[in-house]
Amino acid sequence: MNDHSGWMRSVWQLPATRRVRFGEMKLGVLLLGIVAAAATTVSAADERRAERDYLQVVRGYADAMIAHGRDVYGDQQSPLFAEALDRKTMRMLEGEILQKAVTIDRDDWGIRPHDRMIAGGNPQHCENLYQILYALTKITGENRYADEADRSLRFCFERCQSPATGLLCWGEHAGWDFRTEKRIDKPSGNTHEFYRPWVLWDRSWQVAAEPCRRFALGLWEHQIGNHQTGDYSRHAAIDAPGPGTEAPYARHGGFYIETWAAAYERTRDNVFLQAIECVVDGLERARIHEGGMLAGGSKRRGSRRSHDVSLAISLDNAAAKVTPELAAKMREVASTNDNVFAKVHADAGQGLAAGGVNLWSNAYGGSGMAGSADACMTRYRQVHVDAYRRVVLRTAEQYRNQKINLSKPVWPGTMGNVILLMVNAHELTGEHKYLEAADRFAQKGVELFLGDGCPLPRASHVHAHYEAVTNGDTLMMALLRLWQVQNEPDRKLALVFTDR
Repeated sequence: MNDHSGWMRSVWQLPATRRVRFGEMKLGVLLLGIVAAAATTVSAADERRAERDYLQVVRGYADAMIAHGRDVYGDQQSPLFAEALDRKTMRMLEGEILQKAVTIDRDDWGIRPHDRMIAGGNPQHCENLYQILYALTKITGENRYADEADRSLRFCFERCQSPATGLLCWGEHAGWDFRTEKRIDKPSGNTHEFYRPWVLWDRSWQVAAEPCRRFALGLWEHQIGNHQTGDYSRHAAIDAPGPGTEAPYARHGGFYIETWAAAYERTRDNVFLQAIECVVDGLERARIHEGGMLAGGSKRRGSRRSHDVSLAISLDNAAAKVTPELAAKMREVASTNDNVFAKVHADAGQGLAAGGVNLWSNAYGGSGMAGSADACMTRYRQVHVDAYRRVVLRTAEQYRNQKINLSKPVWPGTMGNVILLMVNAHELTGEHKYLEAADRFAQKGVELFLGDGCPLPRASHVHAHYEAVTNGDTLMMALLRLWQVQNEPDRKLALVFTDR
């Protein structure tokens, strides 16, 4: 019943004489009151909708980063996006807030001090921001969003590349200093290691083809330590040749393979096929050595996982861009991963989280339980192996009615992955309960990370500055994905899950 119905009932509860006098009033006055009450109702409804207008929230973030989050420091200003910002001044951290930020204990929020880029920027830490900018151009028709992303990527590839190796100052450990106009000088600052898969190769090649080619070649020459066995380290020196072989995380091999496949697609240079086959063969030998399972950890530390979903995703992505013979080999290796995964997760009653696990804990360099399930969804879309579907739905049920554990700092990226998980579960089942959960978590995310009115998400729910390393871009991309499902479900947006 509308709000004004109760007001009308109150009129008819008046004494008879007063009702008569009321009836003598002009009809226009009565209608005016009804219209006013209805307008109040509409206004309240609009306000409630505005609270969940996730597109406006995401546009606010993008507009703020374009206007205030750029490199306006030092002698050479650039279109790169800043890694860390004071959310009150919208400038890079300095003074008291800088001192407070740099002294945050790793155990408190899960970030190693030497992996932060407070002095500048790092495109891999804001990769989903670029995805958002390109998506906003499609949604709004405003080219400025894509243009700003292009400008930033072009600068990164043309100016932040080592002339010695072709590797870029980005990733897990390295960044570009806005004041000194060179890579950030800090412990591990010369170390090249992918932080995420780079899903923007198509656009990167459009804006900076030759630097992309040099990077792909440098990745083969300076990241892969043994060109006969395919052994590599996920760590390489950006400014000095001399790659190692003792930390061959399988997911990183997948990131390299996707890089080389993109390069081969555009150059037809067989060196990139050689690089792919060498690393694929090396991972296959490691799988056989480990008893038929894909190598998912570090050989040096003896830490192996039985499967690596991220590698399988990368192999499938890359297979479409290479020769049929090599593609068949890559898909066979990926299929082996699917079989092992299905065996490990054969128990239909288990999700990814064991009893007692804090579902809201953060995972630097990974994505936590929700993100792991999101990676399973990415793989399920590729091959429709039911084991991945079951894990997505079981994990979604573990989260769906969970109260957020705020006993330790929660990252915006952790919340974003949970929202994506609910959207994925809805995609699989069509059940509205998952969209309701996604909306509930999204509202809570806006409250926790944006509740003070600043368009940039907090670094965590207890840390007031903005810092890209806690994946605020993932939260924003999740909000945009939820908006699209709620409002324009038939629209296709290239929002690719990267926290794998």
